[in-house]
Amino acid sequence: MAGGLTNMSRATLADVARRAGVSVSTASRALNGQDGPSVETRRAVADAASALHYRPSVLARSLRTRRSHTIGFVVPDISSPFYAAVLRSAHERLHDAGYRLMLMNSNRDAGEEVEALGTLLDHPVDGLLLATTGLRTTQFERTVGTVPCVFFDGILTGVGTGSVGVMNESGMGILVDHLVEHGHRRIALLAGQQTETTGIERLRGFRAAMKRHGLPIARGHVRTCDWTQESGRLETRALLGLRPRPTAIIAAGDDLAFGCFAACREMGLELPGDLALASFDDPYFGQLLEPALTALTSKPVEIGQISASLLVDALRGVEPSERDIRLPVELLRRASCGCVA
Repeated sequence: MAGGLTNMSRATLADVARRAGVSVSTASRALNGQDGPSVETRRAVADAASALHYRPSVLARSLRTRRSHTIGFVVPDISSPFYAAVLRSAHERLHDAGYRLMLMNSNRDAGEEVEALGTLLDHPVDGLLLATTGLRTTQFERTVGTVPCVFFDGILTGVGTGSVGVMNESGMGILVDHLVEHGHRRIALLAGQQTETTGIERLRGFRAAMKRHGLPIARGHVRTCDWTQESGRLETRALLGLRPRPTAIIAAGDDLAFGCFAACREMGLELPGDLALASFDDPYFGQLLEPALTALTSKPVEIGQISASLLVDALRGVEPSERDIRLPVELLRRASCGCVA
């Protein structure tokens, strides 16, 4: 191979410099976009790096810059389509900015979340993107310290670099309004966990909307539970065992809605004839369900892009125009609530 490399050798910066006919320091400045090298020199160094399949040493760059160029990403459930979409979107933005991503799953457990954060910070990472599942402020401050952190979806208020989420309370009002338009008065809620902002805000929005319409919330019609399909199934069966039972159910998350689908099949009930259903989150396959799921868009792509951009700006010392961003939601009218397809 040209430049004296064997087939098993990995090209070094010195190899690139030798092939381009420049010094090692000049090759380094050219590859890192620093001032000094001419356009012709930069092109020659880039061509040499490409021909030799040169990859810069991450360790060497970290030692030189005191940065790992790695971002930690912690989610409650890596199997969730919502978090997968956020991850992909954030990864694209971070990759464009020159950062790698390390993913950790907290399993919706605050203790595992602390462990995940500790693992990431031991590597270390330059910053964090975190969907918390009930972390306390003192735990966060003790674990994360001064490392830049942007919260998304599950948000811890008053700490961190910034946060991105959707308008949970007004969104829940949209769902209640829509079911009331369909004539429903006995509306129940699968509320999810009440240890994180997502569940807390959505329950608050439900209560406020029902009050605004002058509708009482019957005893047992709010079910707090894990954000799982099995919890949605069990709590839906419990709701449908009440007398009088609700005529409509709102699921505060898409997995809870899937559980409601399962319970209705088990009990021989039809949606929307026997029960209307609407969900806060819209899975990417919501329109393919039978019946298609009426839902609010949760905007995972936008959440991922904006969260990553906030963090990159913070790492570059750029002051954001807005630190805490809440995105509006949109109602997708489909058949599960009684809308004509």
